[in-house]
Amino acid sequence: MRRFVYILSLILAFIFITNISLAGTFPITVKDDVGRRVTVPKEPKRIISTAPAVTEILFALGLDEKIVGVTTLCNYPEEAKAKEKIGTFQSPNIEKILSLKPDLIVATGGVQRQVVEKLEQLGIPIFVSYPGTLEGVIKSIYTIGRICGAEENARKLAFNLKFRIAKVTSKVAKAKSKPKVFFELWHEPLMSAGPGSFIDDLIKKAGGINIAGSAKSAYPIFSLEQLIKEDPDVIIGAESSMGGNPLEISKRPGWDTLKAVKNQRVFTINDDIVFRSGPRLVLALEIIAKYLHPELFK
Repeated sequence: MRRFVYILSLILAFIFITNISLAGTFPITVKDDVGRRVTVPKEPKRIISTAPAVTEILFALGLDEKIVGVTTLCNYPEEAKAKEKIGTFQSPNIEKILSLKPDLIVATGGVQRQVVEKLEQLGIPIFVSYPGTLEGVIKSIYTIGRICGAEENARKLAFNLKFRIAKVTSKVAKAKSKPKVFFELWHEPLMSAGPGSFIDDLIKKAGGINIAGSAKSAYPIFSLEQLIKEDPDVIIGAESSMGGNPLEISKRPGWDTLKAVKNQRVFTINDDIVFRSGPRLVLALEIIAKYLHPELFK
């Protein structure tokens, strides 16, 4: 109980500090998640999202009426499907984006780096949301709220997400032990999530030990020999990799010897929830924590 009260006090301190820092006026200059300085001269009226996670953030902030374009992969919430499409996630159509006359574009990093550079040259404010941890996601959400003129909604959403995280971490702190966890991103080749990935952060916060946590990359390839040697207590896989019945993995050669398979502690989680750096990442934390410590969530 004391731990939870302490965590809650930190959350309230965060909200108090951010309340002081918010002037609610434009222009606003911020740093995005890849270190770029972004100036938004006036409150945006026409916003384009180039990533599903960004679209979820904008809707969660109550900015749906300002969203004029999203990608073909933006499927949540349901209302996002009706928005004008600006192309695919990997290849947003620059001409289409320009035709929609946005006054703010919110993009992501990685594969969109070149698109961001091209659009930046055209003088349109572009914020890159590319956090690496759960805390980073909340910070990114908060900053997006600021530059979009949705400070109050951003404060409320940040508080709600931090409160839910605190509830999980305070519960799993009572666990007698931490199970060893293997997360399967894909099965051929067998790929997991290592340091610097959201999955690694989620597993740790959910009270588990990520057996790929000491890998040399964020998304390492695993061999069956490595997996058998580590012998995880729990296996969690993306639905796209494991399919509808996670226990079907017992039919894979050698997998029936694993402790997690023998004890039927094999689970799946929806790809969109766990792979998108938006508000539903906290839901992923809650789900994973229940998989690892069901006795604490009865």
